[in-house]
Amino acid sequence: MKKQKKQKSNAQLIIGALLTGKHLRSRDISEMVLEKEGKKIKIQDVASMLSKISNTEKSDLGYFIKRVKKGNSFTYNMVKEVLKLSEEKAYELTLKIGKDRYTLEQALKEFPSLKKYVKPGARPKSKPQPKKAVVKNTVKKADPPKSKPVKAAKSPAESVMTISKPQDIEKIFAEIIRKVAGVGKADIQVDVAIRIEGSED
Repeated sequence: MKKQKKQKSNAQLIIGALLTGKHLRSRDISEMVLEKEGKKIKIQDVASMLSKISNTEKSDLGYFIKRVKKGNSFTYNMVKEVLKLSEEKAYELTLKIGKDRYTLEQALKEFPSLKKYVKPGARPKSKPQPKKAVVKNTVKKADPPKSKPVKAAKSPAESVMTISKPQDIEKIFAEIIRKVAGVGKADIQVDVAIRIEGSED
């Protein structure tokens, strides 16, 4: 009984087309895969996959894929030095996880000529640290309590009385005390000026 051939993913089929070394558009790759493998891949799906595997932030294979704009579309091709890789190894360079997968470090060691396509400092990749938001703790000062407008004090009423008899003084003080007691807790200032005028014999 023949062992069933493992079906290739769209990414593997696209990479296989690029490994021909030709300059290809999404439409060209779609037609090539259909003719060679008998599998139909939508042109927009090919374009989406090409955008991903040619991006060095998402795929290490992206270091070796050239993307050139021609008119309203892009053409893709692999650098000649990477064409020595097998389709399986080239595909594994697009993966970020996987046990025993073929890594960029292995490719650079096996094919030193590829080093010129990897910019210094590009490896290892490190994600930029998010900026910490600085929160200023500002305490709003409470507005001072509004003071009630102070009414202008009324000018004291002046009353001039003429006392003809000394015993009238007691009556006057008694009247003042009675009026003050009736006002309550109000602050009252009472100024009493007594002037005694004697008659000359």
